Amino acid sequence: MSVSVSEQLVHLAELARLDQRAKVVADKLETLPQAAKKADAVVAKLKAELDAAHVRKNSALLAKKQGENEITEERHKIRKWESRASELKGEREHAALGSEIGTAKRQIKQLEDAVLEHMEALEQVDKDLAALEKKHAAAVIDAKAEWDKVDDDLKALRAEFANFGVGKKALLDKLPAAVIKRYEVIANKRQGVGVAIISVKDDCDACHRAVPPQLVIQIMKGQVVESCPACNRLLVHHSMTRVEAPGGAS
Repeated sequence: MSVSVSEQLVHLAELARLDQRAKVVADKLETLPQAAKKADAVVAKLKAELDAAHVRKNSALLAKKQGENEITEERHKIRKWESRASELKGEREHAALGSEIGTAKRQIKQLEDAVLEHMEALEQVDKDLAALEKKHAAAVIDAKAEWDKVDDDLKALRAEFANFGVGKKALLDKLPAAVIKRYEVIANKRQGVGVAIISVKDDCDACHRAVPPQLVIQIMKGQVVESCPACNRLLVHHSMTRVEAPGGAS
């Protein structure tokens, strides 16, 4: 069954209404949860800081353990050398052994100082972790509260947005294949808005460029399905729809 040009324009006018409302809803879906997204970003930042603090703690623990093990090894060497002292007879051998023991003791002192530094670092990182965990827990609560504020509205908007697809398909099914193809190509290039309204000022409500008077008359009379010379969106006359011109799209 063929569809007259006039009927096609009426269907396109309804598509314009759906497109414009869908864009409004899509914008709301993007802007409505901005505070919640910012709260999520705070949570993510604090989580990263927590993870980094845990890495620092693990590194300090490992370094402390390694230092303690090295101290144990050095002390073991000293005990072994000291047990051999009675077996040595020559003064040179005693002097060499004493030098080895002295070196080991100095090494132990350096290792003990390093272990003390690691312990101090651990004490500080534990304080940092306690503060970060408190902040992170509070941020998680804040983020949940922000999402709770907008959850119902987001669900309603998502449901409304999903319905646009059903309504759009029903309208497209009433149009000739060639018009559908033109509409889809344009909509894909124009943020989903493939139809524009010729306003009372005879300009395109999407790009705000003047529409040639002859083309305005032809479309108003339902004679042609044509595009805006400037933005290429399919045009319908404002008399065919009650859609109010949006802020404008380019």
